[in-house]
Amino acid sequence: MSPLKTSKVAVVAVSLSLSACQGALSPTELAVDEAAAALTVAEEGSELSEEAAVAEGPAEGALDADERAALPSAEAAPGVCDFEGRRAQVLARYDANGNQRLDPAERQTLRSELAPGDRLLARFALPFRARALPRLHWVFDADSDRQLSDDERTALVDALEARCERVRARVLATFDENGDGALNDAEKDAARAAARARLAAARSQLLARYDANANGQLDPAERAQLKADLEARWQAKQGQLLARYDVNGDGRLSAQEAAPLKAAVAQRIAEGREPTE
Repeated sequence: MSPLKTSKVAVVAVSLSLSACQGALSPTELAVDEAAAALTVAEEGSELSEEAAVAEGPAEGALDADERAALPSAEAAPGVCDFEGRRAQVLARYDANGNQRLDPAERQTLRSELAPGDRLLARFALPFRARALPRLHWVFDADSDRQLSDDERTALVDALEARCERVRARVLATFDENGDGALNDAEKDAARAAARARLAAARSQLLARYDANANGQLDPAERAQLKADLEARWQAKQGQLLARYDVNGDGRLSAQEAAPLKAAVAQRIAEGREPTE
């Protein structure tokens, strides 16, 4: 990451002003970057979804436990985070006339597939992962007008790109055996195998706790208990957030009260940290 990019990401949790100072992105750049960010959310999965769910805050309601009640599967294992690769993938898919930019009609096609219930994320994500992007929109909606300006979208993309680069650096440190600064096919396979192993371990832990009849799956009653525990967990977290940020004690976060929470979560996202860190 360049020094300019690093400084921008460091400040984005406090202010969005640098987005304007860096110069406006072209319509193609903004559309492609937002799509790349969406795919990064879908690929990274549970960690970023959890970060976003914490960010959603009491003002936005409790986490929908239905999204998180499903047992993780090996097929959900994430790949190696590659933001530039995602950009290239998006441009290749939507640049129908091959002019290396997205014309208005091409951008409209992309935008339509990024809408709620979109087809783009449905091809790449489990449902709860796809829903992480709207939650991240809440974090970066600095003025709480329920829509993202170009500067706010740029800040979101910068934070996710920074997170992706940090994730990639950690993966390289662990799996780049030949030290060439990239992952060959064998090294990528090893990284994905490790991700699948982590998911398998998480599945085993859930089954050990909730699979009362030991049939290797969650029956309706067992799933209901898991959902109830998840709801309780998130209500407790929301209570902690209210205690910290609800200055006037009215049981909800105003736009002014939510601002420092959004800034803190945006910084954690960009730094690649967990919600509780």
